Amino acid sequence: MPVTNVVWLTSSAATFTPANKAAMEGAFDAQAGWVARNVPSAPTDREARGVALFQQVEDPRVVMETAHWSSSDEHNAWLASDEYKTSSAPLGSHFDFGKLEYFHLDAGVFRPVDSAAGEAEEPLLRSPVISVGRVLVPADKKDDFSKAWDGGKTILENFPKPRQVRSSFRVQKPNPETEEFVFFVGWPTVEKHGEFGQSPGFAEYATPLRSLAKGLDVKHYKRIL
Repeated sequence: MPVTNVVWLTSSAATFTPANKAAMEGAFDAQAGWVARNVPSAPTDREARGVALFQQVEDPRVVMETAHWSSSDEHNAWLASDEYKTSSAPLGSHFDFGKLEYFHLDAGVFRPVDSAAGEAEEPLLRSPVISVGRVLVPADKKDDFSKAWDGGKTILENFPKPRQVRSSFRVQKPNPETEEFVFFVGWPTVEKHGEFGQSPGFAEYATPLRSLAKGLDVKHYKRIL
């Protein structure tokens, strides 16, 4: 099953520094080299593999790293490799690993737009801003939540057009009684996202979802790598 790996890192300094960025660039290069040698069928282009680094708007010390893998096993093979251990070791002097968070999503959420299939959206990786919503859903309400999302997401999709909306459930669950649904939306600005909450269709979109959720967190990010 294709997965998206999502990692949140927090700078150990008071801000995200150029040295932090250079360390992440080195880790990305090492990963690309390993993939080229060990997964020759994988795309070589960074965007085609969903590889990117985003800086959080609300707390600029926080960055979000993303990458697509053909399966969790493929990603785990990278994590077990000598190349990973060598390239990730320098990150310890730049980031607070006590605040590290990561998991897989059950889809390639940053996959490129398929223009040949008539898709005309602006990819998430090209959006000036993306919002990342993390929704906690009782496990016994997962199907109901999915139906509510499918029933109302068009309202959300129509607001920031031509920018994308992508979503997926978290694979690894720390609590078997709770699912986590993560959705990504491209925006021209953070302010434009704020306008959605005041739009005529917002209540129709949000009310059914809120009735099923037991927690929601939304943050904004700008791509820096």
